Amino acid sequence: MTEQMVSLTIDGQEVKCPAGATVYEAATAVGIHIPTFCNHEKLEPVGACRMCLVEIEGARGLQTSCTTPVREGMVVKVHTSPAAVKARKANIEFLLTNHPLDCPVCDKGGECLLQDQAMLDGPGQSRYIEEKRHKEKHYPLSDLIMLDQERCVLCWRCIRFLDEWADDHQLDLFGRGADTRIDTYPGRALDSKWQGNTIDLCPVGALTSRIFRFEARVWELTNVPSVCTLCSVGCNTVLGVKNNSLRRITPRENGEVNDVWLCDKGRFAHGFVEHPDRLTQPLIRREGELQAASWEEALDLVASRLGETIEAHGPDAVAGLGSTRASNEANYLLQRFMRAVVGTNNVAHLERMPEGATLLASLPELEHRDVVLLLGCDPSTETPLVELWLKKAVLRHGARLLIANPRQIELGRYGGPWLGYRPGSEVALLNGLAHLLLAAGGEGPGIRVANLDDFRASLADYGPRQAARLTGVDEGQLRATADLLAGARRPAILYGPVWTAGRRGKANLSALSNLALLLGNVETGFLPGDGNAVGALEMGVVPNLYPGRQPFDDNRVRGRLASLWGARLSPVPGLDFEGMVAAAQKGDLQALWVMGADPVWDNGEAAAVLGDLSFLVVQDLFMTATARQADVVLPAASFAEKAGSVINLTGRIQALRPAIRPPGRARPDWQIVVDVARRMVQGKQRKAWLFDSADDVLREIKRTIPALRDMDQAALAEGGWQHPAPAAAAPRALTLVEADVAAVSSEYPFFLVTGRVLYDRGTLLSHSAKIQGLIPEPFAVVHPSDADRLGLTEGDEVAVVAARGRFTCRLRVRPDVAPGVVFVPRNLGAEPVSALFGDGRSLPRVRLER
Repeated sequence: MTEQMVSLTIDGQEVKCPAGATVYEAATAVGIHIPTFCNHEKLEPVGACRMCLVEIEGARGLQTSCTTPVREGMVVKVHTSPAAVKARKANIEFLLTNHPLDCPVCDKGGECLLQDQAMLDGPGQSRYIEEKRHKEKHYPLSDLIMLDQERCVLCWRCIRFLDEWADDHQLDLFGRGADTRIDTYPGRALDSKWQGNTIDLCPVGALTSRIFRFEARVWELTNVPSVCTLCSVGCNTVLGVKNNSLRRITPRENGEVNDVWLCDKGRFAHGFVEHPDRLTQPLIRREGELQAASWEEALDLVASRLGETIEAHGPDAVAGLGSTRASNEANYLLQRFMRAVVGTNNVAHLERMPEGATLLASLPELEHRDVVLLLGCDPSTETPLVELWLKKAVLRHGARLLIANPRQIELGRYGGPWLGYRPGSEVALLNGLAHLLLAAGGEGPGIRVANLDDFRASLADYGPRQAARLTGVDEGQLRATADLLAGARRPAILYGPVWTAGRRGKANLSALSNLALLLGNVETGFLPGDGNAVGALEMGVVPNLYPGRQPFDDNRVRGRLASLWGARLSPVPGLDFEGMVAAAQKGDLQALWVMGADPVWDNGEAAAVLGDLSFLVVQDLFMTATARQADVVLPAASFAEKAGSVINLTGRIQALRPAIRPPGRARPDWQIVVDVARRMVQGKQRKAWLFDSADDVLREIKRTIPALRDMDQAALAEGGWQHPAPAAAAPRALTLVEADVAAVSSEYPFFLVTGRVLYDRGTLLSHSAKIQGLIPEPFAVVHPSDADRLGLTEGDEVAVVAARGRFTCRLRVRPDVAPGVVFVPRNLGAEPVSALFGDGRSLPRVRLER
């Protein structure tokens, strides 16, 4: 449909713009400057600052251009109206009467709208000689934000952002007249995860960062485009650098990823980059102690010991563990090294995306979904920008969010049904919903499957009453959820690692596929928790897939890659990480190379095994629990110190660019792999390892993965390049999946559920000193009925005990976990929660002890 256009005249210039635009938008689009403080393209106009006054023929008095819609034939005077010019100068003068003249010490200096507009639109001198009004200065609103009330021009931008986007009503105007001020509500903290965006929106220096405060003047900064790697969204950022020091991180606009926003973790939790505990030189274990060594010594030792292991025990006695924190280039080279140099397919990474998982097609499209079912995921803590897009759908379009999770999540506050199921009953839950959909005549438009009658018959034992008994979910909530899904016009289903974990993961995915098919083959999207989880899979850091998810058992693929890499490739299937641990226990695995991962901390089984390997190499930023057991430790560069690329949760490939030099003698991960490989190969294969830069590696990746051959490398540093999703054929049949509901254990009566909190004591955030006050102490959450039965109360110190270990923490008693469930966040304590897990495939069972 053709957009309706309107013609008007602004300062004698004929202007055409879309109907519904404001005068301010129409003028700005053709380069006519109108000053403003309160107006912002991402916020609803309010006309609060009165700076954008213009004269409109036929209107009484001056009008605020940011709130006045255009109309056909309108005549607007901006700079040709003496009255409008005088009014704007007067407004500037009034603002400056009490605004403190502390520009030399204000962090906003150099990017302050008041400075700019005082020069462009101000009177040039002040007639005010009285003492300025005084308000609170250096007033901490939170651990992250400082407020200077004297500088505030009452534009409401901060309030409007928190209300309109974050839906966190934590700031407002208090007082009247000259005493009006911005503040938090009495007795309520400013703890939004989006508060840093108010600094960007503030047109003056009223709101400033306590992390960046007095670190540099903005004109001293070198700004380098980059990508946040702390979660899988891949928000576009700008790294502000001064004197080889990362001083601040701000958002970079990308409408397909993060719009113009950034969560506070991505903005403020960068202290690990320059932490004094960073590894700065190689370490070699001598006489039982890790001691400093040169790169030549360390690399020679790694090459020789791996070579000796291959000669003595065969290539399958060696394995490599990649990382969801490493770049595409590093992961690609590690798997190529293992396959083409060592000769084994023993390559894997932790937090792997499950087979059959589908990527979210688009983040902005979430805004236009009317019903979203969230299965076993918590976007607020795992992928915060997904939360912001979902909030936009709820707040602006009335979308409904349905939560299926053993614990209630933050997005549950929007009142959709909460399906608090018992872990292990996921299939029963989705079968129950499928039963209700079919009973109501639900079958997606145009979807025809051959076995619908068989599938319907298989659901006979999953009626609402039976499903409620199997899952612990209220029958009314099941019915309400099914009704909302059946009536949805544009539904979507998002799911996370909790839904796909363990041996039940495959069955859970099949049940999810059935539900999506019944709803009309609706979009499903997996939300990985880690920054480059998609990239690690795409680069082939898995034993059963080559880069680009090319089939391992395809002889043509193997032959093509063998020719490209200049080596024979083994057809013997490799080991995943669980297989590596089992092989190490039997003595079949002798050497392991770990890149950017900490399996001793993250995997309870690994802790007791990896230290007994004949040879363990670890490259990382810090001395992790795994590194402490290693024979060689290699210092790696952080995301801010290296070039490379990562892939986000929609498959968008985006570029990392080095902003500062690595500390000491640390090197990028990809370069370390190349340095070892060139010591272990000869002749033609040695030439195949001639990489001088990460861009060289990416060019080979393009040749290796057919789907990336058209990738524009120059586009990566701008908005990224969207990896084309393979066209998925609509399933022709539903999968008959039977529920395997776990039985209750008398010795360990609780199911353990773990998850992320926004700020934790993981490897990176534990080394970000200025956010330590935001990290909660270790805690466990149980339902009030369970606490009453055990005689436990809020704040008790308890031990969460499993068959293989125990975890001590404080108890929280909340109705937002399902009965029979204990929720313990990951990475909060001095001991790992992974110590409570068994084989990584079974549901962990625990009991509580005082």
